Amino acid sequence: MNWLTRFEQDLGIAFDDAEHLLSELPEEFRNQAINYLERFRILNKAGSTNYICYLLAYWLQEASNSKLEDCRRLTVAMIFVMMYYHLIDEVMDDPEVSDKRKLPLANLLQFEFWKIYSSYYPAASPFWHSYRKYTAEWAEAVALENQNDFFQEDPVRIAHKASPVKLTVAGLLILNGQEARLPAFEKAVDVVLVTLQMLDDWEDWEKDLREDSYNALISEVQRELQIPRDRRPNQEEIKHALFVRDILFSYAERTDHNAAVLDQTAPTLTHLIDFHEYLRQSLKQGAQSLREERELLAQGGLLYWLSKNQTHA
Repeated sequence: MNWLTRFEQDLGIAFDDAEHLLSELPEEFRNQAINYLERFRILNKAGSTNYICYLLAYWLQEASNSKLEDCRRLTVAMIFVMMYYHLIDEVMDDPEVSDKRKLPLANLLQFEFWKIYSSYYPAASPFWHSYRKYTAEWAEAVALENQNDFFQEDPVRIAHKASPVKLTVAGLLILNGQEARLPAFEKAVDVVLVTLQMLDDWEDWEKDLREDSYNALISEVQRELQIPRDRRPNQEEIKHALFVRDILFSYAERTDHNAAVLDQTAPTLTHLIDFHEYLRQSLKQGAQSLREERELLAQGGLLYWLSKNQTHA
């Protein structure tokens, strides 16, 4: 995992810088903001899939010919961007939320990342066109996902819930006069975000089913079992697809296309490619684990119990 270990120190510095800036917020929001920041310190979370949000600037440094200091500052901006959008999502998911300070805090965070971006990009900079584009992609994705089957119809749109991550791409390329490379790098990041969302949806399908949220794996089960669009698969149908029909294998195989697009579109972004492979293998290992668990169950309860408890023997 060189895509992580090589940048751990720089990432720690960026989070410390973010904490310092949050310590200057109005007193009423200071502790709330710093406590919320702790939820995003990915170095404290083994197996986090949010690495791309905060490592992307460092992964792009060489290809974009960027200074380390600029990568760090844009990473701090992205930390605030992610905090902002998570707060907005929390309020959208639960409009009756009792903590009425979430939206005010989101606005304070928005000011912090705007301040960083404005220090680099004047009003006429093409960066702000990208900002509007990514914001529109995010807005459409969160507003329309339950009305459409994005994963089957236009898979890249399941990535658009994370479109603000691409602010780092636009920021570094435009800052260093490489705007012509932006379409290719945007495409590369989008396909990684598709695979990332697929992995998240595999891990969260039960929660998303309960909450009636859109989920790519549930969409795949619906297609595989030929369930009409006017109803979702139930829990038993999804478990049947996973444990009996091995649907997770075919689901994971869809990331092979993403890997091919990534290799063709941005072959120089080796850390991004390696991270994508980490995601793909996590999904494929999940499929293999389900198959092995089923085979153990078929061989008998004692063998299954021993396999689950052999590390404690």
